[in-house]
Amino acid sequence: MSATSVSQKLVTEATLQLLEFDFTSIGGTAHVYVSTEHMEDASGYIPVESSWTNGSGPFTFNRLDFEMSGISCDLTGSVAEPTLKVAVASLWALSDWASATSGFSLMDYRGLRVRRQRQFFNTTTLIIPQVFYVKSVDELSASTITFTLTPSLGSERLDRPSARKLEL
Repeated sequence: MSATSVSQKLVTEATLQLLEFDFTSIGGTAHVYVSTEHMEDASGYIPVESSWTNGSGPFTFNRLDFEMSGISCDLTGSVAEPTLKVAVASLWALSDWASATSGFSLMDYRGLRVRRQRQFFNTTTLIIPQVFYVKSVDELSASTITFTLTPSLGSERLDRPSARKLEL
């Protein structure tokens, strides 16, 4: 079943969020893959295996607590700057993240490409991907790290006349 047909149901399945942190965009070599959920089999909880829409993969997405907010825009025409808040204890426990950020300062994250992909649990097809870049690191505490991301203009639908701000 396709993501389009599932999204048109009155009641849809839950969605799974997948994120790729692409350190090659800031001179690194690593790609770190995380998801909001995990799968379960007879042996217990296992990481999610999924491919991107470009046909590459499958990649292993480790479960991580994170929250994205401010993704959508309103009819005023203002561009939304999404916020990504990630649990640091889980994040730095990932060996891929620890090796990718070795020697990093908070300023070094600027320009890091973050690709967001969603899919319904009962499908293998993916919902349209979004690409963001880290604009700034706003907070680092004992429990979370908060990033401000650049807007994903194509997914915000700012090309539509109704989304443009009216000037008088």
